[in-house]
Amino acid sequence: MSEKRAEAVICTENLRKNYNFIKELVSPAKVISVVKAEAYGHGAAEVCRILQSEGCGIFAVATADEGMALRNAGINADILILGVTPVSQVNVLAENAFIQTVNSREYAHALSAANTGAPVRIHVKVDTGMSRLGIYCHSAEDVSRSADDVEHIHSLPALHAEGIFTHFACSDEPDGEEMTQRQFGAFFALCGECERRGVRLGLRHCCNSAAILKYPQMRLDAVRAGILLYGLSPDGKPEPRLSPVMRVLSRVSQVTHLKKGDTVSYGAAFTADRDMSIATVSIGYADGIPRLLSGKADLMIRGRRARIIGRICMDMCMADITGIEDCSPGDEVEIFGGDISVNELADRMGTINYELLCSVKNRVPRRYV
Repeated sequence: MSEKRAEAVICTENLRKNYNFIKELVSPAKVISVVKAEAYGHGAAEVCRILQSEGCGIFAVATADEGMALRNAGINADILILGVTPVSQVNVLAENAFIQTVNSREYAHALSAANTGAPVRIHVKVDTGMSRLGIYCHSAEDVSRSADDVEHIHSLPALHAEGIFTHFACSDEPDGEEMTQRQFGAFFALCGECERRGVRLGLRHCCNSAAILKYPQMRLDAVRAGILLYGLSPDGKPEPRLSPVMRVLSRVSQVTHLKKGDTVSYGAAFTADRDMSIATVSIGYADGIPRLLSGKADLMIRGRRARIIGRICMDMCMADITGIEDCSPGDEVEIFGGDISVNELADRMGTINYELLCSVKNRVPRRYV
């Protein structure tokens, strides 16, 4: 480890292995690599450079600003914007050849009317049950009207439609098959109706990471790989075919010997029930280690688990190192990514592994190895 107080170590070899595993698994479908939210905390520009070298030709982000950051970093691949971009930024979309998600006939009209440059590339988003973004098509009775909208969007002069997609709500749930099948059925029926009308849809994609693994028949022309790229399964279970990409490390900044009855951290919420030794570790909730893990999670110090005690602070936390021999300031501390998995910490927080990865803040430097 370097001399930094904390850092996220990104294993580029594991990233490449994960991408190539997905690529071979879904072939001949294309892989759209999801790199929104700084590639789930891994650093979007560097992740894109690595994946481009492995042949990835399309990335997905949440906003035009995220897309611009990639363009400014020299990423010249296709970039799909999954969110709704304000119509006032239509020139940004056209000038940077972004692929904009279109979620309604009205939004498509506004983009087309405002565009004075090259046609804006678009993918049409269909809401098949997520009820978040997209043209409403939840069942067979919605197909004809939804096809009218898609057909109309394709006819607009200042837009160039290149794809159509939906997003599954329950593909990562143990009992989510019925919902996923219903969503896929509505999407597939809509695509079929559009094609019967002579609409050339382009790339059809609906599989997120969970569906990539569980529903091979739904991979269609492309899949959107997110958490899988980073070596984790969407359901939080171990996936032996993947390798975690991120390890978060910190350092011991002080060792303190407490007497029975001493208290630790804000609120004096922890009281020592015996004489004990604690380590102050130079990472906290402002770095992305959630306060909800206070008293619930372990750290790895000198190859042994040490329980976080007291409340996690903004920049530091404390751990019980009683019995860990020779622990001293400067020792490396693993927060997660090796012996302690992201899944374990997420489970103890009552959340998902996505959230914990995305919580690691930019003030924690990324080191690519």
